[in-house]
Amino acid sequence: MPAISLSPPARFLLRGSVLLAALLTLWWLVLINPLQSLLQAAAATGGAWLFSGSSELTITDAANGDWAFEVPIEPVVPPTPPGAAPQQIYSIGFDLARADAGGFTFGLPVFWALMLAAPELRRNWRSLITGTFVMALLEVVLLLLTVKILAYKSLAQVLHSHDPVGGWFLRCGEYLAVNAIPYLLPFAVAIVLHRELREQMFQWAAPIAASAPPAQNGNRVAGRGSQRRIAVKRN
Repeated sequence: MPAISLSPPARFLLRGSVLLAALLTLWWLVLINPLQSLLQAAAATGGAWLFSGSSELTITDAANGDWAFEVPIEPVVPPTPPGAAPQQIYSIGFDLARADAGGFTFGLPVFWALMLAAPELRRNWRSLITGTFVMALLEVVLLLLTVKILAYKSLAQVLHSHDPVGGWFLRCGEYLAVNAIPYLLPFAVAIVLHRELREQMFQWAAPIAASAPPAQNGNRVAGRGSQRRIAVKRN
């Protein structure tokens, strides 16, 4: 029986699929809780440079397992009825579902699978280690940016803001930071750090593009969330 010969792209996809399934299983069963604890500690430490105010960013575990954030903000005076004493807001709190927080660690096993499936691993093990630290740092930054976006969204709800442009930017930023960038990030980091993978991907794409049939005119392709508690501290 003749041996089956696979092309380099097919071998890469086969290895990557097997490694991705194995590493995601390992992540879900073993690694997700330790990675979330490290992410929580790193975000609490790194929040000092992102948030200003007299207090610091605090992250605690809610009773249902979600993450409870207390975000310091610049003193804000909300609109008050005539005759009422003005009140200043110094911090705002909200909950982030634990499943949403886990999405910020999802990219690590995907990145590991890509790097382990890529060619010339022995020459690129330093890229694997470097990329792991880069991925961890970028995921912390993404979480902090998400927290800031959610803090502004919660503040807008408290102040009953009706700014459509600002609201659109906040919704778009939340979608990108929570539902898009964390899942695209491992591919981008792997392509940047692994030269052989980058070169071979472009070589694989060239014959595919050359053999692709011309697109027909008129064809069109048409193209998550959690409830959050909002708490406000006033003077």
